[in-house]
Amino acid sequence: MSDADSNGHDLLPYTFATWVFLLHVDGEKADVDGVVAACDAILAAEDETAGNAAGESLVSAIRGVLEGDAPEQLLGAASALYGVRTAATLGQGDRVERTSRIRKYQFNRQLPWLARIWERSDDGHVRPEWLLVERMTDEVQAADPNPWNDIDETRHIPVADFHVLWELDACTSVHLA
Repeated sequence: MSDADSNGHDLLPYTFATWVFLLHVDGEKADVDGVVAACDAILAAEDETAGNAAGESLVSAIRGVLEGDAPEQLLGAASALYGVRTAATLGQGDRVERTSRIRKYQFNRQLPWLARIWERSDDGHVRPEWLLVERMTDEVQAADPNPWNDIDETRHIPVADFHVLWELDACTSVHLA
């Protein structure tokens, strides 16, 4: 992992790759053979070394698709992988409508999704960060952005706090419809 990654920056390729992998495990395979092969290699890995190498291979493939961290760039990368199955509508409406839509999505699709929130980083800067949202109950469970390292970074954020941080970014999201 690069120094930038270990300091919490440049995690987007890892977060996006983790999303792609979780979708793959849930039966939602990308339309790009190299990405599918990397996901399959992770599943076939017989030890941690092989699994980490396969994970880095997936991250490398994702870096080839990502053109930046802006919402339209992330939506474009998701569309390149999943075509018309990609959407960005979970953040529409007021808090009650959004929460209801997310819970309905979870119930119907049971898939993780990406949300961009604004947070203060360890270096004191406030900037947008992409989260991989696994569940939303009375709290938001955000996945570890880099499961291929030994640091557990799973997060639990109260729903009200999540909404405030998400609203600072106009409730930007990417998911599979």
